[in-house]
Amino acid sequence: FIGTFGMPIKLMSQSAWPASTWTSAVNLTSVMDASGIVEASGLYWNKVSKRLYLVQNDGKLRVLQFNETTQSFSQIGNKTLAGGPEAVTLVNDAELVFYILDENNYEIKKYTHTSDFASMAMTQSWDLLNAPSPMTDTGNSGPEGLAFIPDAALTVGGFVSSVTGAAYTSQKGMGGLLFVAHQDGGYIWVFDVNPNVSNDFIYVGKYKTNRDESCDLAFDASTGLLYILHNIDGNRLEVTDLSSTLDANSERVMDMVSEYFLPVPTSNTNIEGFTLTEKCPDQTVSAWLCRDASSSESSAVKTDVLRWFKPFNSDGDCETVGLGEEPIHDVIKIIPNPVLDKLTIETNLVYETYWIVDMQGRILKSGGFGDQVDAVGLHNGMYTLILKSTKNVYVSKFYKA
Repeated sequence: FIGTFGMPIKLMSQSAWPASTWTSAVNLTSVMDASGIVEASGLYWNKVSKRLYLVQNDGKLRVLQFNETTQSFSQIGNKTLAGGPEAVTLVNDAELVFYILDENNYEIKKYTHTSDFASMAMTQSWDLLNAPSPMTDTGNSGPEGLAFIPDAALTVGGFVSSVTGAAYTSQKGMGGLLFVAHQDGGYIWVFDVNPNVSNDFIYVGKYKTNRDESCDLAFDASTGLLYILHNIDGNRLEVTDLSSTLDANSERVMDMVSEYFLPVPTSNTNIEGFTLTEKCPDQTVSAWLCRDASSSESSAVKTDVLRWFKPFNSDGDCETVGLGEEPIHDVIKIIPNPVLDKLTIETNLVYETYWIVDMQGRILKSGGFGDQVDAVGLHNGMYTLILKSTKNVYVSKFYKA
């Protein structure tokens, strides 16, 4: 959760894929296995370690390391996972922890590992078929996508619980919520998970999307936009913000920003995984798609399951500081910067609330207008200050020394 937030323009029709064609993108499959792989189903980009995670439903985790000098990838992890992993995400890109979604068992699972992935262990799990979750077993048409969204982004984006209709941020200690994409009806299910206790979670809500099937999720924390992959109607990528509205049936519907047709690969068009790099601050974005090849398919398909699209023209505006109609620049000054134990917010804005947010988007401190702001207890490093007024949200950064 770094950078500024722009108000997206809501579109009502589908647009062309904002990158090159499938065949023009870089084929990364041989980096994992020259003979090809099968059942590729979920992707995640780690912006800290520059690693691309891929899970296969046949029980595999692949980790590819990006080399910025050579602009190329190499495989550093090839591990076996129990169950049927359909999605993978991280809560904190700086930690040696990842989460997968096991569709076979309708579970979210937490794994810890060594830096080289030589050792790996499942430490906690959460059964989505157990109370308080109302999710039911729909067989192979189960949960397939997983994304973590930090509290700061939820707050700025106006996220509300479909259960209570009120604004909601995490209460269980994760610093954000886990969003789950489901094939059955295309719904997004949201859970507040205790990261240290198995099966301890709160059911936050269920949200309709623009399609009747959803298979992967990716969140751009720099723009506050959620990307939903739909493996239906010719493959679509829906972009939403975190707000929602009630439809005629009193169901919460994610507010759509735009929707794209995915590029069409030859033969097998079963695209199941999507991820992308953050847009801000440099606005140069990469995106990846993977498709699910079966063991009975041709070598040509199995050796062409992961494609790297660069550049990818993602949504969001890195230049807009305010969320109102007019962009406002240079409206916040933090004194001193770097900050020691206390800081002063120098601004003409009349704001209602402030938040101090870490690099993972977790809200560490908050208060109201005129409150004294302290940085006691913050570790050295970069932080984001967010000021919220009635109509606008303003963002500035500071360094804690």
